[in-house]
This record gives sequence, C-alpha cells and structure tokens, in this order.
Amino acid sequence: MYKPLQAFFKTENDAESVKADLNKLKTNDIRVDQLPDADHTLILTPLTYSGNNTSGMGAGGGIVAAFRQDDEGLEVDNDPREYTLECEVSEDDFQEALRIIMDNEGYVDQESFNK
Repeated sequence: MYKPLQAFFKTENDAESVKADLNKLKTNDIRVDQLPDADHTLILTPLTYSGNNTSGMGAGGGIVAAFRQDDEGLEVDNDPREYTLECEVSEDDFQEALRIIMDNEGYVDQESFNK
C-alpha cells in the first residue's frame, strides 16, 4: 500500500536532490514543481526524530515525526519554501522517505501526521 507525501523546499536543487534519493525507494509518480503563489500561508513543520528506536535507522535513529517545540526562544526558519515534491511512498519505506526529507531540510504539511 502506498501513502501520499508532499514536502516543501527552499530551492529546486534541494527538491531535485531528494527526488534522486527517493528514486531508490518504492515510490510512484515523483514530481517537483515550483509553487505559483509561494507567498500564501501554509502551516508547515520541520521533521525530527521521535523516541530512540534504532531499528532500520542506524545508531541514534528513531521514528521521524513532526517537530514540536513547547519552549520559547528557538529561532524559526521562516524562509519561503517555493518548491514542492509530491509522490506516493510504500508504507514500508515511508519513514525512510521522511528521513531523507528531514536530512535535506524539507518541511511537510502538518496534516501528513493527522491521517
């Protein structure tokens, strides 16, 4: 079974790099596009490791999840993310796909974690 995935990047090169890495996984229909109206508001969230499960992720790995920050004082990256990458990812490879996006400073829609 495949799950839809959409990620947002600052540059086309970032999105294309992730596309190349995702081609190594079980994916369908990977597309990179520039957002025509990048100044509209989307609620995006960076990704981070959650927990300390190391299976399949190497030492110090874990489940990739939406970053949640409860404390004030951290700098927030408000740079526009003008490029989007969309695809379908096998459920077996979904966490690896999120890790690839996270490692390349991609953000995802918070709704991706509410499904």
